[in-house]
Amino acid sequence: MAVTVHAHEYKLSRALQHLDSYNGMMKRWVDFNTKSLPFKFDPEVIDQGTRYTVYWQPIEELPIVQLGLFIGDFLHNLRSALDHLAYELAVAYTHPLPDRAAETSEFPIFWKGPMDARQEQAKIGCVHPNAAKLINAIQPHHKGSKYKEDPFWILNELERIDKHRTLHLGVHELTKNDIVGKNVGVTSLTAMSPPEGLKKGAKVAEFCVARIDPNQPMHLEYRPSTTITFGAGLPLSGKPVGSSLMQIFDDVKRIAIAPLERFL
Repeated sequence: MAVTVHAHEYKLSRALQHLDSYNGMMKRWVDFNTKSLPFKFDPEVIDQGTRYTVYWQPIEELPIVQLGLFIGDFLHNLRSALDHLAYELAVAYTHPLPDRAAETSEFPIFWKGPMDARQEQAKIGCVHPNAAKLINAIQPHHKGSKYKEDPFWILNELERIDKHRTLHLGVHELTKNDIVGKNVGVTSLTAMSPPEGLKKGAKVAEFCVARIDPNQPMHLEYRPSTTITFGAGLPLSGKPVGSSLMQIFDDVKRIAIAPLERFL
């Protein structure tokens, strides 16, 4: 059966659309809640000035499930782009492509060891020999015990978990605490990022401030930063979701897709 379009290109485009949707939802939520100052301040006058305890108090909770769906759709389309490309490579090289080869065609990702001859024949046996050599050369198993750092293993594992186990529900974490203003002397600052992530009412910071010039007014602004990270026990655990997914996309396109497209 002839391939009339390069479907992997559409899958790549669709993956980026889902990542853009993820980033867009995140930006809208952050902008909305930042403007509303999503914090509750509990001040207490002490000898050294004023001690503030700060609690996370957003107007709207983070839409973590919707974000997880965008993540899953991104992963599915990027992983599918590789499989579509493997099939297109087979169609481009083998005429006609046997039905059995069409049924078993897929882009292999092996990390425990190389494919055996039977596996290689089933998955990429009908592609150009040089394309097969390239596919074999970029397998995660070549990194030995460091295969979990490989972008193809990371993509495959994240997509497998989303497809068979659960959504990737990121952890909303505090990444930075800044206190700025005029005539502000910060005597202590303790930042707190709850292990389960920011939930409504979570204690996020405690700091003590005093006027530098006691005869002048003090203007105080608390400016934290937050991000969504992958949860514990997952590939990329603790890493920012948006930028990490973009890096995977770039690596997959640079290492595999762009070099293999010349065989179409």
